[in-house]
Amino acid sequence: MDRITVIIAENELTEREKLKGQLANEQDIEVIGEARDGKECLELVKRHQPAVVIIKEDLPIVNGLTVAEQLSSEMPEVGVILILTGSEGQEVWHKMLRAGIKEFLTRPFPVDRLLEEVRKVHGIQSKAAKRMTAATPSAPVEPEGPKRRVITITGPRGGCGKTVIAANLAVALAGVSEKVALVDLNLWGGDVAMLLDVSPKRTLGDLLPGFGGIDYDVVDSVMSKHASGVSVLAAPLTGTFDGSTLSRYMVQSILEALRENYEYTVIDTGYANLESTLAAMDYSDLILVVVGMDLPRLRDGKLYLKNLLAANYPKEKIRVIVNRSTNSKEISASEVETILEFPVTTQIPSDDALVGSSVNLGQAFVSSSPGKPVSKAILALAETVSPMATSAKKRSGKWFSFMQ
Repeated sequence: MDRITVIIAENELTEREKLKGQLANEQDIEVIGEARDGKECLELVKRHQPAVVIIKEDLPIVNGLTVAEQLSSEMPEVGVILILTGSEGQEVWHKMLRAGIKEFLTRPFPVDRLLEEVRKVHGIQSKAAKRMTAATPSAPVEPEGPKRRVITITGPRGGCGKTVIAANLAVALAGVSEKVALVDLNLWGGDVAMLLDVSPKRTLGDLLPGFGGIDYDVVDSVMSKHASGVSVLAAPLTGTFDGSTLSRYMVQSILEALRENYEYTVIDTGYANLESTLAAMDYSDLILVVVGMDLPRLRDGKLYLKNLLAANYPKEKIRVIVNRSTNSKEISASEVETILEFPVTTQIPSDDALVGSSVNLGQAFVSSSPGKPVSKAILALAETVSPMATSAKKRSGKWFSFMQ
């Protein structure tokens, strides 16, 4: 059996020994080198060419993030796992995105998370190497039938209206498909269930304690049905779980199970710099970035979009949604794209009264008030992201059942 060769870069002896000890008893993993600083790490990796290198972010001489960035650029065949303390600022995460580094662990982490990450990163690198060497004489053929889509909704900061948009978009898509899933990835207190007046008996949190593999039957057992037909995977109650427990592997296992059984999966994410958010974006067909209309939020949106592009997320995969759009004298709708330096897919008009009422009543406004401008904007967005919308609209004239 081929072993996964690993180099550890950690300047503190006790932590280095701890990492080495956590990997020592695994038959498929072998630690072949240890580095005390960034310079030594670079030298060891170039000399021994391991499968995976585990790098502490705060290394002396050469910073760990700098080392990871250099290795990702010069030796892409080597898998890089960055270890964070959890106290890093947003600038570290932005630098990680720009460097294309998406694999990380935040201390403290259990040994099973470390082993899972090492094996996963090695698997990713192995598959990438096979793709590079495999012959590709012709383009892959799209499978017959409707294209299944996973859509992640994210944003550079909280309070931008992601959850309201996600809930209403999912209900809108239920107008063309009976197989729509809505996932709340905010383990610090997601509000999707509340916004749709769903009282789930089980939540995403029920998947985490005994996680040992995910299939559709497992995921289906914790989903709740909304009156529109949307299947909701609700977030756990506030404070019951630490959001960092939702690993990349868990997220993508859940999404794989949902993709096989739903035509649309809409994901409402937590904080932008969480591993779970990055995992959802990596797996998605579309990323909807929600930004506000005021100048500070537009500037945040501009930086966030630049970081996504620098992290190699394809531009054609990203859609910009400007929420609470107004006829402001200071910033006109036409100026928004100039500020963002990115095309805008949809501008959702501000309607605090309708949105506030829908939140308090637990009713999606796209179904309760489909004729309102804010509802029409969400319905138009649903048509934009739906490969089934055009054909359905041609057949019926109106493709949302609740608008007929």
